[in-house]
Amino acid sequence: MTSDLSGTPKMTMPYEWNFECEEEPMTIASKMILFRGEKVFRVGLKNHTLKPVLFFMATDLRKIGMKVESIMFGFQDSGSARMSKMKNQDIGDEGSLQLFIKNFPKKLVGNRTIVFRICIEGTDPGYSYQLCDRLAKDQLWAALIIQKHLADVEFIVKDKIFPAHKSILAARSQVFADEFEKKQLGKDGIQQIRIETRVHPSTVLNFLHFIYTGEPIGYTFADEELLKLADHYQLTTLAGLCKLALKKTDAMQMAKVSQQLNSNAEDLSSSKIM
Repeated sequence: MTSDLSGTPKMTMPYEWNFECEEEPMTIASKMILFRGEKVFRVGLKNHTLKPVLFFMATDLRKIGMKVESIMFGFQDSGSARMSKMKNQDIGDEGSLQLFIKNFPKKLVGNRTIVFRICIEGTDPGYSYQLCDRLAKDQLWAALIIQKHLADVEFIVKDKIFPAHKSILAARSQVFADEFEKKQLGKDGIQQIRIETRVHPSTVLNFLHFIYTGEPIGYTFADEELLKLADHYQLTTLAGLCKLALKKTDAMQMAKVSQQLNSNAEDLSSSKIM
């Protein structure tokens, strides 16, 4: 993990790509690269005589609250790789794509190995990645799931009941804090909150998981109902992450990617996935 001068935590992910460059002009691409269970990265080489270009593409990374901050690469053909920075192409931020490229003066040949250092940061200033005590998050969540007898508030969603703790909810949301000032005690002196919307119980559980741990269940924030809950209870970080995650692939972005990767007169005569 690295951080910039302002102290914003970032995550660095390594990746190594091995491929063979044939004599004829060809576009070579990797298979989709998994990150946190999602297929979000792909690297490739448009290996033509005129302006060969190495490209790195990130797709739908915002679904898990992240974006690529920078890409470093180097050839590891003999010994350690000398790293250089790829250029972040301006294709707009209306969609979910990011594109980084590096132009070469001549076509690559033979068997090659390129190593990448992918620097990732959160899409919201309040959502970052850093070393932490994972046991603390697990224990807080266990307090909700296992130690139900210590709960002092219940969420009622359709036929499901989720116990929770006022102090944690109030600390995370002023809306909850204000609501707990009203004395609406249920059975056994436990306050009840009824979710009257069409929100699915699993979404409420995901909402509570973020409140307790700062993370969603299953990583993705692309949930419209989760966004509604975040807006209603004024969890601004969660709401911002959901809004970005729900952005779809934009046609204008796709057009700009195509333009960046097909800027010379040569056609894509053939392609290969490696």
